[in-house]
Amino acid sequence: MRILITGGSGFIGTNYIEYLLNIGNTTFINLDHSPPRKTSHKIFWKECDLLDANRLSSIVVDFCPTHVVHLAAKTGMDEKNMSSFAANIEGVENLLEAFVKVPSLQHVLFTSTLLVCKIGYIPQHDTDYNASTLYGQSKVEGEKIVRSLKKSSYSWSIIRPISIWGPWCDEPYKNFFKAINSNWYFHIGSGHYKRSLGYVENITHQIHQLLVAPKINVNKKTFYLADDKPADLYEMANIIKQNMGTGKIWHIPLWLVKILARIGDICKIFGWYSVPLSSFRLNNIMTEYIYDLEPIIKISGPLPFNLNTGIKRTVKWLRETGEISN
Repeated sequence: MRILITGGSGFIGTNYIEYLLNIGNTTFINLDHSPPRKTSHKIFWKECDLLDANRLSSIVVDFCPTHVVHLAAKTGMDEKNMSSFAANIEGVENLLEAFVKVPSLQHVLFTSTLLVCKIGYIPQHDTDYNASTLYGQSKVEGEKIVRSLKKSSYSWSIIRPISIWGPWCDEPYKNFFKAINSNWYFHIGSGHYKRSLGYVENITHQIHQLLVAPKINVNKKTFYLADDKPADLYEMANIIKQNMGTGKIWHIPLWLVKILARIGDICKIFGWYSVPLSSFRLNNIMTEYIYDLEPIIKISGPLPFNLNTGIKRTVKWLRETGEISN
């Protein structure tokens, strides 16, 4: 296999490269506009922006991949216009144009997002879109471009990772762990909010199993990626607390949190986009969502890590990188 990874310097990409290094006997490169998060990955890095069609095509054709894992994307909830998400639309178009020149290509995984539908809305079919953010809408457009392929020499799948956390993670889950470590985490109300979540090393396992699965099982299909069992956020917070050896998880009244969220909304109006809490963020925290993961579990089989082990490994990474104190 010769695997081209776009966005291999990102969160999931960094973990997928580690996965490939662990299984061995695989040739791959990381195509990304940013350098790798892990310095040992630099030997696999090819600097490139998806919007640079000529350089993109040159790298893809020169590498001649058999498989592609397209992870690269522009994310963000605070952008004001769709042009900010050109990488998610024009970038996909540029990739498809490059793939035409690669006869060796067998299968491509295109990464989308669960936000092609608003939080809490469970789609009835693959093209039942209901995006409520520009980022989500840009991913809808990216999916439509892929689905418009009338004929190709390769098979393809679309993946929608669900709330991924673990080593090398960004906000909000890194802040979730760090808040518990510093005793600044307060659980909202008394609810046990359950949702589908994905520990990142389970997700990289699922990605690779999709990549090598028989074409008939994956071609032109969409898969949600997450752990096979939904997590209870309160129980998860307590397991993190136990691993960190920190104090009790306290509760904060919902009415007070709603006031703080409204204050956060006002702060965002005045330009503080990284405010810790807003009404949008509060809604995401409190909305339960559980997806049908039977299609991916049938292909990936048993996952390598359970919730407890995933938390242990994440806490270990946070300590090793100095994100939290020992």
